[in-house]
Amino acid sequence: MSQPRMNLYGFPHKGLRNAISQLSQSAGNTDCSDQSSLNSLKALTGEVITLLALHAHSEETVVLPALESKVPGSTAENLAEHEQLEKDIDVIQQSLNAITTDSAPNLASQFYTAVTNFQSKYLAHMAMEESKMNALIWEHFTDADLMGQHGQIMSALTPEQIMLWFKYIVPALNPFERTIIMGGFKANAPKPFFDSVLDMLSGLMQQNEHQQLSVALS
Repeated sequence: MSQPRMNLYGFPHKGLRNAISQLSQSAGNTDCSDQSSLNSLKALTGEVITLLALHAHSEETVVLPALESKVPGSTAENLAEHEQLEKDIDVIQQSLNAITTDSAPNLASQFYTAVTNFQSKYLAHMAMEESKMNALIWEHFTDADLMGQHGQIMSALTPEQIMLWFKYIVPALNPFERTIIMGGFKANAPKPFFDSVLDMLSGLMQQNEHQQLSVALS
């Protein structure tokens, strides 16, 4: 069986779909009059916004400049969408900042609307990247080139940022994909850091799934 091609969008987009769907659900069902629940919603929102910023940065500093050098003008639509999506993220943040435990219920409704409107746009944006942009990337770059870009992206992340990515990516993957990403991580990360990430994942995955992953990595 032939190996699938290197896909720079595959794992991060699965993680983002997971994170954004969790935020959409929490935006809709959180009791914002309860301080602990509101704090949890704000923490989740902060994590999602951080991941969105990291992903946009990696595209705008590594992936898109490389493609633009090969196909001038090919990244204009992507960058324009990024600019609009950043404005939508600002609306989400501002809407959440306005909510306190004493707020009128309509503020929580406005936040939910901001999140779900963004979700619909971002899902369409990722679909465009996975089809139109990835076709251009595969046409003009070898898998070795893409591995180099992946290395650039990963080397720019702090340990805390890597752990945050893995929090949302790994539970969203199928068993084969989990073995690929965690196997590569195990080969390159210090053992204490790898162990801490694997331990974190135990609270985010079904017990049998986590055990299956641990056995595959042993």
